[in-house]
Amino acid sequence: MKEKQGNRAVLYIRVSTEEQAEDALNLVNQEKKCRSYCQQKGLTVVEKFIDAGESGRTDDRPEFQRMLVYCKSQRNNVRYVVVQDLSRFARNNRDQNDAIHQLELSGVSLRSTYESSIDETAAGKLTANIFGGFNQFFSDSHSEKQRDRKRLAIAGGRVPYRAPLGYLNISAKQGPNIIPDEERAPLIRKAFQLMSTGLHKKAEVLKTVTEEGLTTTKRKPVSGQTFNGILRNPLYAGWVALPSDPTVQPVKGLHEPLVTQEVFDRVQAVLEGKKLPVSPRRVSNPDFPLRRLVRCERCGTPLTGAYCKGRHGGRYPRYWCRKPGCRAVSLPKINLESEFQAFLGRLRADRENVANFPKIAARVWKAKQGSSDLLFKKLSSQLEEQKKLKSNLVILRVKGDVTQDEFEEAKSAITKKIYELEDKLKALDSTRSTADSFVKFAELQLTDMAHVWRIASSEQRERVQNLLFQDGLEYSPESGFLNPSKPCLFNALEAVDFQKVSLVEAAGVEPASEIAVSREIPCCVRFR
Repeated sequence: MKEKQGNRAVLYIRVSTEEQAEDALNLVNQEKKCRSYCQQKGLTVVEKFIDAGESGRTDDRPEFQRMLVYCKSQRNNVRYVVVQDLSRFARNNRDQNDAIHQLELSGVSLRSTYESSIDETAAGKLTANIFGGFNQFFSDSHSEKQRDRKRLAIAGGRVPYRAPLGYLNISAKQGPNIIPDEERAPLIRKAFQLMSTGLHKKAEVLKTVTEEGLTTTKRKPVSGQTFNGILRNPLYAGWVALPSDPTVQPVKGLHEPLVTQEVFDRVQAVLEGKKLPVSPRRVSNPDFPLRRLVRCERCGTPLTGAYCKGRHGGRYPRYWCRKPGCRAVSLPKINLESEFQAFLGRLRADRENVANFPKIAARVWKAKQGSSDLLFKKLSSQLEEQKKLKSNLVILRVKGDVTQDEFEEAKSAITKKIYELEDKLKALDSTRSTADSFVKFAELQLTDMAHVWRIASSEQRERVQNLLFQDGLEYSPESGFLNPSKPCLFNALEAVDFQKVSLVEAAGVEPASEIAVSREIPCCVRFR
């Protein structure tokens, strides 16, 4: 390179983190050191470039790139770029060499106040490479240690980086190391809640919370990109992850979540453009299970139920006829439900139907299971066939009729098929072996419906009521419950659509099975 005359220099100064950038002495000391060097060498400083809070592991730094462009445009006016040390210039050896090469093309040389032996000579270039290698090694080693520390922190449920908007970092050797920001956390919660409804656009929600006071920690408006990152961050739902290392599995954090998992998942669905399921309107009220089932005997209007306010301010649960001008039925909740349980307790099947019930229940079971015996035989035959194929394959391999690769491939396929058939047989045998317990338990439950209703949850009570009284019941203050249709429960089973019959778990009942019949099945009872 043709050496150019001149003593004009530019300074490049850098710190890695925002914390270091906020400490003015770091930048001031670097500039002071560089200016002192220039004064000793007789150089005139014409410009300075400062990257505050930029990593030296990449050359994608605003002021660093601006410095390279400036030197190229001032190739006849600038001779040197002065740094405190090479680690300020770059912590990646390739980036360092590429940048030095670009400066050389512009007739500019790099100088370091600490590494004074760096120049354009072969020895100077070797020195730069050696120091550059050490700087990269230090950076890589530091990064490895930091990653290990972060993994350990995450494994313990702690956050190993700056808290996201809505949280604050705290110094704590144990327990959570971030806490909700009282100023911003409520607005973050509101943003999630609004987005979870699926009724608002992201920009609208951001505008709403911004107008209510949401800002960054530097009191600046939250950008759309930052807001999207907030909505996507599982940390707000209580999870700690390491975005820079996707191989680290998220764990449940020690910190307090700002939103529930359900809300967070709904927001993700909204962001991905999925249509949210609409929650069905709840018609039944668990506090008043007989509401709408029981009708007023005088006018035929279904009863309603609610808590009524008494003279002294108390709340009393009641059922009553809701038709204006009638109100023939009006009584406390405990009275109507006690009469209903007594009514259920009086229901019995005819003797003939009780005797025939095992046959009816067995027919229900058979219809539900289908031709399980035939299927069991078919699967057993297929299993034996696959076992024979496996034995023959071994013989062929011993004889040398197939290669090792062919043997391993065929063996793998046959073994997989055997496992599949064995699993199917086990599942089928399990259902076949429970037929007897099904019949006995079904007989018990369907002959003691008062007990079933008494121990059932609100949803199970509604199922029992619809099983027995699809057309509802009438109630008279004088006669009590009336059952005008009176078809027999066990006779009704004869007409059951077996495709709508299933076995489900019944908590607190042994054995844990019950007949669950669709509401479309016309099942009621009659007195014996």
